[in-house]
Amino acid sequence: MGNISDAFKKQQAEQQQKGASAPQTAGPAETPVTKAAALSAETENVEAVSSQESSSENTSFSSNKVKKYSSDLVAYNDPGCILTEQYRSLRTNILARAKKQQVCMIITSAEANEGKTVTTLNLAFVMTELPDTRVLVIDGDLRKDRLTTMLGLDASPGLAEVLRDPSRLNEALQPTQCSNLDAISAGGAKKHEIGEVISRLSSSKLLQDLQRKYDIILVDTPPVGSASDASILGRVTGDALLVIRMNKTHRESIERAVGLLQSADVNIAGIFLTHQKSYVPRYFDYYL
Repeated sequence: MGNISDAFKKQQAEQQQKGASAPQTAGPAETPVTKAAALSAETENVEAVSSQESSSENTSFSSNKVKKYSSDLVAYNDPGCILTEQYRSLRTNILARAKKQQVCMIITSAEANEGKTVTTLNLAFVMTELPDTRVLVIDGDLRKDRLTTMLGLDASPGLAEVLRDPSRLNEALQPTQCSNLDAISAGGAKKHEIGEVISRLSSSKLLQDLQRKYDIILVDTPPVGSASDASILGRVTGDALLVIRMNKTHRESIERAVGLLQSADVNIAGIFLTHQKSYVPRYFDYYL
């Protein structure tokens, strides 16, 4: 398994030797935001999330042998675009803050339709650019399974089945169009049993087993305010990235989400702002 820090340094060295074909976008300066660090893009009008995430359009894929992922996944479809650079800036901040050689975190939001699933996948794709780095995304939203849909994964076996029967882990791991990116779908669970199934992760060795194989593990979860799933999953991973949408997410929702995560002993590794249209510190001064 590769060392993330070494891999990141190796990538930077290779880029310097080859010479960049286009100007590189610098990552954003770190600005303290109450107790949470804001990890966001510098470029104005960042549209990291399309309205397609909340529509049925994101379920359509090409009928070709090789699937074409949703246009929302810019890091896969257009690696050279400016939006992809913003996800690379987010990657840089996350790796710089990582206390361990591995990254294992949930990606959640304060409210629905903030862009957490799109953020999870785009971040995963730019993580795969690091040499010798294995990445895994897990659909931890057993209620809506949007990550499963966006990647066109087999619905089962998934996380729900593995938590019931750990011996099905290898069967649940699914490859993606990136050779070093695998995924686990949400799996099947009835509404009344989702809480019980998710709670099994606390006593399971699933994440420990996965960390022997993967350097980066990103878990997409429901919004913090809509279900306890995010807090349960975050307590196991230890870290969380909170996604909020500018000029949409309510201040009260953000405060509640931060409070719920902190009360569950989940470290808020950062806040990622989508649909940014003004200077970040001013925005956070207003909303936090």
